[in-house]
Amino acid sequence: MAVSDVVATWLSSPTEPMKLLVSGGVGTGKTTTLAEIRAALRAAGVTVVARPPRPGDPPDAAVVIDDAHLLGTADLERLAELIGDAAATVVIAAEPLSHQPALNSLRTAMTREAPVLALTPMTPPDVHRLAAEILGVPPSAELVRDTMAASAGLPFLVTAALAAVVSADGGSAPDAVARAARVALIERLRRVEEPVLDTLLLSSLSQELGPDDVGAALGVDQDEAQRLVDVARASGLIAPSLSPAFTAALHQNVAQIIGAARHHQVETSLLRTQLEQSTLSTELALRLAEHGLRDPRLASALTDLAARNQDRPANAARLYRAATKVGASELNAKLADALALTGDCATAGRLADELLGSENAGERAAAVRIAASVALHDGSAAQAAELFRWLGPYPDAVVGSAAVVAALGVGDVTSARAALSADVSGPPTSTARAARGIAEGLLLTVDGGYPAAVARLAQSMTEQVSAAVTPDTPAALVTLVAMHGGDSVRARSVIGRAVRGTGDDEGFVARRHTLLLGWARMLDGQLSAAAADAASVDGANLHRRDALWAAALQTAVARRAGDSGAVHKHWYAAMEVLTEYSMDLYALLPLGELWVAAARLGQVDLVKPALDEAFTLLGALGNPPLWSVPLHWSGVHAGILANSPASVAPHGQALTAAAADSSFARALAIAGRTWLRVLANHVDAGEVTAAARSLTQFGLTWDATRLASQAALHTPDGKVSGAMLQLARDLKVTTAGTEDGGDVAEAPAAAAPRPGSSTTRESRLSDREREVAELLLQGMPYRDIGSQLFISAKTVEHHVARIRRRLGAESRSELISMLRAMLGAPS
Repeated sequence: MAVSDVVATWLSSPTEPMKLLVSGGVGTGKTTTLAEIRAALRAAGVTVVARPPRPGDPPDAAVVIDDAHLLGTADLERLAELIGDAAATVVIAAEPLSHQPALNSLRTAMTREAPVLALTPMTPPDVHRLAAEILGVPPSAELVRDTMAASAGLPFLVTAALAAVVSADGGSAPDAVARAARVALIERLRRVEEPVLDTLLLSSLSQELGPDDVGAALGVDQDEAQRLVDVARASGLIAPSLSPAFTAALHQNVAQIIGAARHHQVETSLLRTQLEQSTLSTELALRLAEHGLRDPRLASALTDLAARNQDRPANAARLYRAATKVGASELNAKLADALALTGDCATAGRLADELLGSENAGERAAAVRIAASVALHDGSAAQAAELFRWLGPYPDAVVGSAAVVAALGVGDVTSARAALSADVSGPPTSTARAARGIAEGLLLTVDGGYPAAVARLAQSMTEQVSAAVTPDTPAALVTLVAMHGGDSVRARSVIGRAVRGTGDDEGFVARRHTLLLGWARMLDGQLSAAAADAASVDGANLHRRDALWAAALQTAVARRAGDSGAVHKHWYAAMEVLTEYSMDLYALLPLGELWVAAARLGQVDLVKPALDEAFTLLGALGNPPLWSVPLHWSGVHAGILANSPASVAPHGQALTAAAADSSFARALAIAGRTWLRVLANHVDAGEVTAAARSLTQFGLTWDATRLASQAALHTPDGKVSGAMLQLARDLKVTTAGTEDGGDVAEAPAAAAPRPGSSTTRESRLSDREREVAELLLQGMPYRDIGSQLFISAKTVEHHVARIRRRLGAESRSELISMLRAMLGAPS
């Protein structure tokens, strides 16, 4: 091993006096460094002694001592005195022990003369250079990586590993490296005294263990414990910089040396003393469990730790698993809860199914709640409702609330009221109040109006929500109700906060919240943000509920962006999920979007079974306007796209009937009538403007811009057409100001055009060119565009050619794509 530059400079003239302390742990190269120094000194004719000086030694002899930490106090004090001699050369190597007074004094004296040469583990570049020297050729990156993994960069292990590669004779280099490093480590550990091995065993479990912990576990006094920990740390084998994999390998090798009985005895003693001192950490408890320690006290400790980690489902699941592994019983319900919250619904559902036959009523109720929640997550609302009907009313607020969600989901309002009316036996905790608020708020969506329902639901969000898994979260339910009620501001606010507050390990709800946020943005015309939300969800591992919402959201974005190919792709993907889906009240929004897309594709028959199921469900609930209005609005659009006035009529009538009690329904009814008049070429600018702005107030900005664009297309009056196009642009600008998450403070910056951006390009188009572009995106031929704008088809062709040159489009398809990006025109 090469020495430092300072030492190398001195070795070029070794007759000059020198003081040097070489510090490092086991196998870091102290002996090799001292061997180089001795060789250089002797080559220069300097006498070298490898021990403290004695009477009769040559006065100019250089003192070069290895393993000085093994010397006695008298020898260390004599060396400290020698350091004060300016003419003496003293080179000492020692492990970095910190609790030997004489060694500390020597180290202090040496550091006054020269910096300490600290030998540390090798880095990957160091390993690469050494491997090239040993092998004679540059090593592969894989060999360097395998060597670092097996050796942690400790020089004595690196050398052994690389030597094994040389003699591998075509065998597996990774296996040879790992095996050689392991053998070399075991050989070195066999030279260590047994108490230090015990200390290494404990320290490799947790480096947070100090002398007091080690002393209590090994039954030694404080001074001895201090010495053992000092020696273990000075070895360099348990340094914080070493990888967890190497530390685990160290533990296994020490355990092999001391034997299974001693291993169990030491770890059991550590557990006992940690529990007695109330200092058992989560990681230490998990490490003990993972190493196979079976003890009722450990199972109890892991259970308690898991209960304190309920707000972190991944940690709780890991702790409950470990508790079960070490012998804990009656933990399956809590484990299933934690697993479900992390997204491991398959395992959670299997555990819950096993518990349905439990003799313990509380455990059965928890199993029903978990199994039903997983069922709804998997698009099986009927199964969830059946589970709660089997259980019957249960005196627990959280279970009762979950039962209400499931019962209303399938239109069983009688069971929902029965679940809510059950006498709750527990105390009125904040969790119980939140659960009851959710149940009462949901029933108000059927029995009352939107304001009362959303107020009760929103109040439940201020309470402490249960950490147990439920069919849906309060944030998701409030958002759904708000979107059905046309309250887009509340929907985006509530679900936005939920997305920002969702932890990385909340796999059961994180995707749900992201998709709902994307849906709210899509309704408001924020297509790029909605597309980003849909893209952020992993489609490969989605459960049916999330898969349906994701595919429907992608279909909605593609339809609004005019991407026919994507509409086909995502609609068919959504239909694959829908055919396996048990329709529920909370999936009406994606169903409505798939209905509209099906009308555009001429495939309404494929959606009809799900639609029949949905309207039957709504009928069982008494056709509550809050839930039925958005689906009827989708029916209006589907009828328009299918060019079927007869199909539009019943949905328009339903909206009109609901208008008396719902301002949202009133706005939709007026907009629907206006739309039909527009399609019949009866365009009243004031009527269209009022209807479009009303839609925007309820968060349907894309629908509003679509209505205005249709009005521009169907009026023969050029001035009215221009006014309608301007209205569509004005409404879209309002949306664009909050495209990036709705933060008003950031809107001006977000809206500022960049050089070469579509906004800058659009500003270069004249008013007439923008009108031509708008109509071109509607798919109109040049003749119809000219007729609409009172210009000739040839003039339209000239306008299109000029637009294409200004935008730099190389083809018609590229021109259409660029115009769509600029103007955001819907299909």
